[in-house]
Amino acid sequence: MSLIAALVNLVYRALFLRGEEGFRLSYTWSKLLYLASGLLVVTKPGAVSALVVMGSTLPLSVVWPGWSWLYSALVLSLIPAAWFSLTAYVSGYVGLPGVDAVGAVVVLVRSLAVSLLILFLAAALSPVKVANTLLRLRAPGYYPLLTWRTIPYGLRVLVDSIHIGVLKREKPHRRLAPAVAIMLEYGGFVEEYNWLKVGGRVKGVLPTRSSAVHTALLTAASLGLVVLYVVLP
Repeated sequence: MSLIAALVNLVYRALFLRGEEGFRLSYTWSKLLYLASGLLVVTKPGAVSALVVMGSTLPLSVVWPGWSWLYSALVLSLIPAAWFSLTAYVSGYVGLPGVDAVGAVVVLVRSLAVSLLILFLAAALSPVKVANTLLRLRAPGYYPLLTWRTIPYGLRVLVDSIHIGVLKREKPHRRLAPAVAIMLEYGGFVEEYNWLKVGGRVKGVLPTRSSAVHTALLTAASLGLVVLYVVLP
């Protein structure tokens, strides 16, 4: 499997592996509260604050979406974190402001904590709740649902196209054009099939569920982060 196909599989597992369940059923305000509290703690300098945020996000992610998500999210988060750490370390050798080896580790940990936090909340984003918010505002509310259905299909098409390229001994970038063409065609079919829903008059919001347990977990984690923010030097 090529590197591009492996990365696409990681993105698929990190964002589209689970359905409308878990923390996606928590109330929106609890997700925003957890995001704000996590970013608040990370504003403190040093690696301790970042480790605190990671120590909060990792147990929550084990509860939902689970270990498979955690593995994919860690690998994806390490890519930008390692890049930021490496560039910050190398910058000192080319005459730009940089950091030493210890500072590079701090940059790595802080970047990893922020990336995991954002990925966790992105996985907890509910397209149904987003659609209902747009419908209440009299905006085209079905596009989040159509997008959430089209993107996973497109990722699978891209992986299949790359696998075909491997069998034909073609370079991976040559398989991007056929994959994009199939995704555009599929997106057009989905939009055409749902034309009446997209262009029709809204009669009401979509039925959805909420989870008091997952909302309480996010709220408790947020309060814990705020307390630690006050306690940490």
